[in-house]
Amino acid sequence: MQTIPEQIRQARAAFAEAVDERARMGQISGVLWMFAAVVGTIDAFAPGSHHSPTPLVLALGALVFLYGFASVIGWIPWERASIEALAIGMVLTVPIVGLAIYMTGGSLSYLEPLLICPLLYAAFFFPERWAWPLTVELIVIAGTPLIYDPDAIHNAFLPRYIALVVAFLAATWVMVGLKKRLVAAEARQREFANRDPLTGIGNRRYFDAKMKAELERRTVPFGRRDLDTSPLALLILDLDDFKGINDRHGHQVGDAVLRAATERAHAVLRSTDTLARIGGDEFAIIAPGAHSEGAALLADAVRTAVATGDPDGEIPIPTTSVGWAVFPDDGQDFETLMRSADDRMLRIKRGDPRRAARF
Repeated sequence: MQTIPEQIRQARAAFAEAVDERARMGQISGVLWMFAAVVGTIDAFAPGSHHSPTPLVLALGALVFLYGFASVIGWIPWERASIEALAIGMVLTVPIVGLAIYMTGGSLSYLEPLLICPLLYAAFFFPERWAWPLTVELIVIAGTPLIYDPDAIHNAFLPRYIALVVAFLAATWVMVGLKKRLVAAEARQREFANRDPLTGIGNRRYFDAKMKAELERRTVPFGRRDLDTSPLALLILDLDDFKGINDRHGHQVGDAVLRAATERAHAVLRSTDTLARIGGDEFAIIAPGAHSEGAALLADAVRTAVATGDPDGEIPIPTTSVGWAVFPDDGQDFETLMRSADDRMLRIKRGDPRRAARF
């Protein structure tokens, strides 16, 4: 299994690249644009508001509202775009906020406080490499009244702008840090849910998910991805007479046997193979790319490795029965492959002369 830091890095990338996450980003973005359009339209009629001719403000509000509405109901397919494309899209749409500030009074704009919405959105949903540049862009946009509004200094815009810059940088720092902690906590929770506490390898939950994912790569087309045509081997391992070891030596020794067997089996696996504990003394190995001959050789290597040790040591050395099945020869779904591997292992355990057969 991956280490926790590796899982955290992978979780951060998956958080941004997940299709359902990008679809959620589109919906939330749409709601924020609609909210801004409604507020801008209502405030245009509030006493004391400064803005361009009302029809222009209403037209801009209508366009912004329609864009948000299209994002919410899915007319704009956010889920089909990469996170990089979405970030570039936000870079291109943020100037619309600057135009709205210009049309609603410049240094006296009633829309300026709404900049906090896209800021928090960018800081939370986008990776850090995009969150900070987007924050800088929003800061620049917020400061444009200093360029075109001759009354900006008289309206005390500069001290408000300095405070806004500090607040924006602080808010981004807090949100980026919060996201890191949330993703890390999720990765650790997933680690606890998928790791066997005794041996440190994957548990049954992890094995099921990994095996089904490998099968999906070979049976279910997804987007532009071609089907994986390589074979896939599944090995089932069972320690012989493990109950007798527990009865004779106690459960603490039995636990030590399980840990030692795990270490020895893991030592002969490739980096692409997955070892998991799926029962009390039962283990499984997922070996992508291994055909029948390769699975048989791997089974022999694992059996030999587990039986290696000091026969006079304190920890008993168990023998192991190993059965295997290969996709697609022995089955093309999870249940069939498990049954085939388990049947072969049981015949080997019983000393069936057909144990070397390929079927």
